[in-house]
Amino acid sequence: MKKLFDIKEKIINPLIWIILLLIGVSTFSCGDDRVEEQLEESIEMWVNGSEFNVREYYESITTYGASEVQEDGSIKKIFVLHFQREDGRITPEKEHYALIMYDNNGQDNGQLIDTKLYLGGTEMDSLLLQTTSGRITLEIVGLSDFTEFAQASIQKYEDGKVSGIADGYFFNPYRNEMQHGIIIFDNLEVGTDPESTFYQGVY
Repeated sequence: MKKLFDIKEKIINPLIWIILLLIGVSTFSCGDDRVEEQLEESIEMWVNGSEFNVREYYESITTYGASEVQEDGSIKKIFVLHFQREDGRITPEKEHYALIMYDNNGQDNGQLIDTKLYLGGTEMDSLLLQTTSGRITLEIVGLSDFTEFAQASIQKYEDGKVSGIADGYFFNPYRNEMQHGIIIFDNLEVGTDPESTFYQGVY
């Protein structure tokens, strides 16, 4: 699969993103005859173009969402999709991967995360960042990982469940290489237990 980002030009490849959005729309906008299927929870992931079975590799998959009014009256929101290799208590010492979307200018709508575009990364164009208050980062472990480019779209939030698409180009210290990852998630229940991730107070 062609990389979503052209590192040399430092711009987003819009064609791949449009394709991903169309996949998401076709998944989330089904007819009445697929209502039951639409309600099923699903997570699909690709790494460097190859499909990756997250439920076989990670023993623990949790979500966390929160909305909080700040001192200046603005609303801060966060959504974390947290994967941990080992089951049990979630700690930074265990191999993990986390998709984190946050917004310091969220809508006053009762949702834990808003349906909008989320951008981030050390190489993301500053002009693009001005188009949205939504931010995204991909975390693997400590300070040795970093995200060059990342973008996501929360496409549906309904009855405490969220659906969307995210992808990014990041350094994986476990593999000692840059990787391109894509995640499509559908109808994930957004948890509110702070023990489900240790990133709730970081962003």
